[in-house]
Amino acid sequence: MPTGRTRKNMNTQNILQAEQTIVMETDDTMNKPLAPASPIRSGDAPGGDLPTVSVIITCYNYGRFLPAAIDSVLAEDVGAEIIVVDDCSSDNSRDVMRSYGDKIIPVFQPHNQGHGGAFNAGWAKATGDVIYFLDADDFVLPGGLKRGLQMYEPGVLLYQFRMRYSDETGTLAGVHPPMEMPLGVGDISRQLREQGRFYTNVTSGLLFAREGLEKVMPIDAEDYRMSAEGYLVSVLPLYGPCRSFDETMSSYRLHGAQNWKAQADFGARARKGLNHDFHRYEAIRKHAERQGLPVAANLGDADLLHLNDRLISLAFAPGEHPIPGDSIARVVRLAKAVRPEAVSRSEIAARWLWWTAMELLPGGVRRQLLRWKMDPKTRPAWLANFGRFARRRLGVFMR
Repeated sequence: MPTGRTRKNMNTQNILQAEQTIVMETDDTMNKPLAPASPIRSGDAPGGDLPTVSVIITCYNYGRFLPAAIDSVLAEDVGAEIIVVDDCSSDNSRDVMRSYGDKIIPVFQPHNQGHGGAFNAGWAKATGDVIYFLDADDFVLPGGLKRGLQMYEPGVLLYQFRMRYSDETGTLAGVHPPMEMPLGVGDISRQLREQGRFYTNVTSGLLFAREGLEKVMPIDAEDYRMSAEGYLVSVLPLYGPCRSFDETMSSYRLHGAQNWKAQADFGARARKGLNHDFHRYEAIRKHAERQGLPVAANLGDADLLHLNDRLISLAFAPGEHPIPGDSIARVVRLAKAVRPEAVSRSEIAARWLWWTAMELLPGGVRRQLLRWKMDPKTRPAWLANFGRFARRRLGVFMR
């Protein structure tokens, strides 16, 4: 099936992380207006002139959103090299691209290659010191990219920012990921090699240094037809430091055409997340081996988002589960043993109760709770209210 962008929150750091965070937070934050991003003031830059930047906009059938993405970058006035990659769209995307003339560098894929292939095609044209992959249905907030470039430090390979949710019209709402979830806390290289994941953002909330991408590109287009950024954030921190900022740089648009929303089969969705993780784990091992760094034998056994997908797969489609000999009891035991960094005691207690319930409750009740977790629109009012109370008053954010 053709696809040219990240699945909004296909499980993400990759397929699952983005998706899970959205389904857990959208019902709350989409209705909570926030102040706009901080304005840029002259003299803010910590180190003089801005680095050069290449913005690679990847598009597949998002012609109606593409002008907002391109215009938001042009409005930043940072001299960005704008490369737009169309992955064989069947809508008006290519006509939109042609209308911008020499303001952009158009790349028309000869056949659909997915997210990873679009990244590769844009990277082959890019010349900037900083590379920004922007999904065509997202857009840069005023001053967001300029501020991001002002954070540039030689030797830093990955920059993580938060995003603002928006609807189809571009109206802004809450923050992604929510402030309760710290971005890139602690020794990220160690977390990747011991757990297989760290908490980060999706494509349009990340900036990459050219010197880092030169070590890990190109991407295996077949393995990463979706959520290609999951590969990059899984291997770049093995080569150098990352920086995280709570400032919002771009908007994460929620709309009905996103691939993850169309996946009503929770078991199939979880298996996609698991397969994506298997590819990421393989990449972590490969790049860690290049540098003589140790890697845990079973990365997924300490990755809470991966364990959540295993639980969902076992709960909804045990006969199609891709891990032989796996069981809900084993997944629960592994999840309880994970000790995430920067987590409150109340969150640890809530997580322990959740996983205990997943093991002890009857199958039908377990599946209903998982449905509510994965699809906020189906939650009863009392549960939605309790979730908001837990996050705001108790600081509990289930991961």
